[in-house]
Amino acid sequence: VVKIISKFELRRLCRSIGATAMVRVGPPTADELGYADIVSVKEVSSKKVVVFEQLDEDSGISTIVLRGSTMNILDDMERAIDDAVNSAKALCKEGRCLAGAGAVEMELASRMRSLGESTPGLE
Repeated sequence: VVKIISKFELRRLCRSIGATAMVRVGPPTADELGYADIVSVKEVSSKKVVVFEQLDEDSGISTIVLRGSTMNILDDMERAIDDAVNSAKALCKEGRCLAGAGAVEMELASRMRSLGESTPGLE
């Protein structure tokens, strides 16, 4: 039995192992049970954590362990990784991509310059 207080963490775990979060007290049905190949307790940075492992190559589970000197640095790293994962996920769902940081404006300026150079008119 793994007790998870955070609803967010509980939903994440249930989604990754194919389980259903139970709102009632009682034995789970076969449809509510999830599956993990290996469940173990490991120590990471002097803190005990429960590790769920899927040995299948098509598994959707990935874990990134972050360590930092302050909570602010950890928050910044977590935010950066979350942004990168969500960008990759959005790009996999929808194949179109629009570059940022002024890339669109620079490309438009380049094309307008080449069009202006090839078009006769007042200099």
